[in-house]
Amino acid sequence: MRKEFKLGTAPSKAVVRIVGLGHFELRVNGKRAGDSLINQPWSQYDKTIYFQEFDIAPLLVRGDNVLGVMLGNSFWYNPPSPAGRYHKGGAECTFGTQYLMWLDADLETADGGRQRIVSDGTWKTSPGPVTFSHVYGGEDYDARLDQPGWDSPGFDDKAWTPAATADPPAGKLARQFWPPIREKEVFPAKDFVPAGEGVFHVFFGQNASGIVRFTVEGKAGQSFTLQPSEYRGDKGEFMKPRWGAPVLFRYTLKGGGPETHQWLFHYNGFQAVEMVGAVPADRPNPKGLPVVQRIELLHVRSDLPQVGAFETSSKLYNDTHRLVDWAMRSNMTYVMTDCPHREKLGWLECAHLCAPMFSYRYDCRDWLAKIARDIRDAQEPSGRILTVAPSYPGTRFPDAFHWTVEWGAAGALLPWHHYVWYGDPQILRDNYDCMCRFVDFVASESKDGIAPAGLGDWYDYGHGRPPGPSRFTPQDLTATAVQVMCIDAVIHTAEVLQRADDVRRYRGLRDKTAEAFLRKFYDPQKRMFANHGSCQCAHTIALTAGLVPEADRQAVLSAVIEDLAKRDWQQTPGDVGHVFFIRALAEAGRSDVLHRVYSRDGLGSYGGILKKGLTAMPETWDAMNDGYQSLNHCMLGHVMEWYYGYVAGIRQQPGSIGWKRILIAPQPGPLDHAETTFASPAGPITSRWSIRDGKFRLEAEVPEGVAARLIAPDGTEKDVHAGRHKLECAYTWCILAIP
Repeated sequence: MRKEFKLGTAPSKAVVRIVGLGHFELRVNGKRAGDSLINQPWSQYDKTIYFQEFDIAPLLVRGDNVLGVMLGNSFWYNPPSPAGRYHKGGAECTFGTQYLMWLDADLETADGGRQRIVSDGTWKTSPGPVTFSHVYGGEDYDARLDQPGWDSPGFDDKAWTPAATADPPAGKLARQFWPPIREKEVFPAKDFVPAGEGVFHVFFGQNASGIVRFTVEGKAGQSFTLQPSEYRGDKGEFMKPRWGAPVLFRYTLKGGGPETHQWLFHYNGFQAVEMVGAVPADRPNPKGLPVVQRIELLHVRSDLPQVGAFETSSKLYNDTHRLVDWAMRSNMTYVMTDCPHREKLGWLECAHLCAPMFSYRYDCRDWLAKIARDIRDAQEPSGRILTVAPSYPGTRFPDAFHWTVEWGAAGALLPWHHYVWYGDPQILRDNYDCMCRFVDFVASESKDGIAPAGLGDWYDYGHGRPPGPSRFTPQDLTATAVQVMCIDAVIHTAEVLQRADDVRRYRGLRDKTAEAFLRKFYDPQKRMFANHGSCQCAHTIALTAGLVPEADRQAVLSAVIEDLAKRDWQQTPGDVGHVFFIRALAEAGRSDVLHRVYSRDGLGSYGGILKKGLTAMPETWDAMNDGYQSLNHCMLGHVMEWYYGYVAGIRQQPGSIGWKRILIAPQPGPLDHAETTFASPAGPITSRWSIRDGKFRLEAEVPEGVAARLIAPDGTEKDVHAGRHKLECAYTWCILAIP
C-alpha cells in the first residue's frame, strides 16, 4: 500500500499512528520507519486493537513524500495452513478481513502549520513479494515480484488499485504502551554440514526466538527453502521437529547480483536450519545453485530493559542463569509464550508463576500490565478465564487444556504481583472486577469447597511415566490451593481499594475453602497431605498458601526434605508446583536444601540439562529430545527467583510494596562469592558478598528512600538506609540435619 503527498516544508514534528492487521512494516521515502520488527501486537482483537506510534519527521522532506505499508498475516487471520505447512491445531481463527490498515499521520511545521495524512480510498494497493504468510506455517518471498521504488516518490502506480474501505473492527483502539519487538543479539552461522545434494544443515550455536537474515546470489527464478529446528540428534546432527508438517521459508531470487533479505512477519524458535536448494559460498556447486554468502540468526523479542544481573563462583549456577534467561528472552513477545515455535500462545500459568523471575531480570511493568489486559479482555461473561489469553475463536482445546484453575488464576495473581512489585494501585483498579469474577466462578464450580481438577502439577517428574498432567499430586489439591491464593489476592486488593464489605465476604469464602481443603486432603495424625508417591508438591503448595496448621508446619516441611533425601535430592514438582517448592523451603530458612537440589548435574536437574548441551531451558526436567517436547520453555526456570531473592538475598520485606522496605539476606551455601545488581522499581540495589578465611563479608548498596535490613548467614542484623554498607560474620558451610 502507498500514499504519495506533498509538503511545503519539512515538518518539525511528524507522528504516525498505525494499525496493520495482521503484521505490518511501515516505510517512508524508501526507508523502514523505526527499528521495530513484526509490528502489530497480538491481542484479544474483538476487544482491543493496539496502534503503534512512529516518529517519521527525520524521514520526511520538503516536496514529494511517500508512506508505504506492507502487510502480512498473524493471529488476526490464522486459518489452517495449506498441505505441507505446519499449523497449530486448535488455534485457528479469523477475526475479519484478512488485511486491514488504519493510519493517522499528524505533521507539524516549525511555524505551527498542520497537515494530516489518513488511511482512505486515495491510497493505492498491489500484491507484493510476500506470497505466503502464516503465523505458524512460515513465509514465502518472491523477489521477482518486488517493485523497486514503490515506497519512494515518483513511482508509477497507475497499475495499482485504489484501496477499499472497510468497516472498523469491533475492538477499541489503544496505544501500544510496552516496548516493541526489536532485533537483539546476532548469531552468524557457525557450521555448515552437507546432508545431500544441495542440502546443508546450518548451525548457529544458540537456541533462540529469531528470524533469519541472509545474502544470496543466483539466477532469477531460482529458489531455496529454510526449515528451522531446535533439535539435534545424539551425535549433534540436525533433527527435524516431529510435531507436524514443517515450518518453511521459501525465497525466490530476482537475479542480477547479491540479494539481502530477512523474514518479515514470522519468527520462530530454533538453533539451526535445513537449507535446501542453495550452497554456502565456499562449497562446491556443480549444479549452479544459488550461493549463500552470509546467513545469520537474529534474536528478536520485546525489548524490555534488563534490570538484573547475577554472577557467582559457581559455573553451574551461572550457566543455569544463562540457560533459563534464554528461555525467558525467547518467550518474551506480545504475550508470555510457552514456546516460540509450535504454539506461540499465552498459556497463563507461566504468566503468574514466572512473573517474579521475569521481574528480577527485566523491567516488566508495562508488559505484564498488557498481559493482564489480555486476560480481562478474554474473560468469559461467567467469570471463567481459560488456559490461554488472548483467547482466539479457534483456541478451543479439549477438556482441561481448555480451562484449568491454576492457569486461569493469572487473572487474580498477576495483578497482585504487579502491585506488590511496582507499587501502583491502578493495576488493581483495572483488574479488580476480573479478579473477583474469576474467584466467584471457581467457587460456583467447586463441590463441597473443592475446586475442579484440571491439569494440576503439569509435567511433574520422577514417577517413571511420560510427561503430562500431575501424577504425584491430586489435581484438585493444587486447584484448591491456588484458589485460596486467588481469594487472598482478592482480599488484599479489596483492603487496598477500601472495599470493606468485599473483605468480609471473601474472608468467609477463604475460611470455607481452607476448611474443605484440610478436610479432604490432610491427615492430621500423619501430618501428611494426599499424594501418590511424592509429597513435595502437595506439601509445599499447602505451606505457601498458608493452609498448614501452624503447629504442623515444621513436620510438613520435614516430610519434603525426607522425600528429597531418599531421592538423592531430586525435585519432583513440575510446572505448577516447582515455584512453591522453592518458596516454601527458602522462606523456612532451608536454602541449604535448595543448594543441594540445584547443585546436582544428573538426570532431572539443571546441571543434567546443561550436560546435554542445551542452550535454553527445555520443557521437561530430563530434557527429552524426542522432536516434540520443547527445548525452549521458561516454565521450569523458577530457580531464577531463588538466585536473586535468596542466593543474592535481594527481596522485599514482608508487607512491603514497591520495594520501599527490603532485605539483603544472602544464603551463600557452598559458594565463595556472588555479585548481583537489581534496578528495582525504587532504585538500584547491589548485593556483593564473599567468603574468605572463614569470614562472610557483605557489601550492599541501598537506593534513596528505601529502608533496608541486612542479615548475615549467622542471623546478625543491621538496619540501614540509602548508601553503601558492610556486614560481616564468621561462616562455615554445612548442611543442616534432616529433621
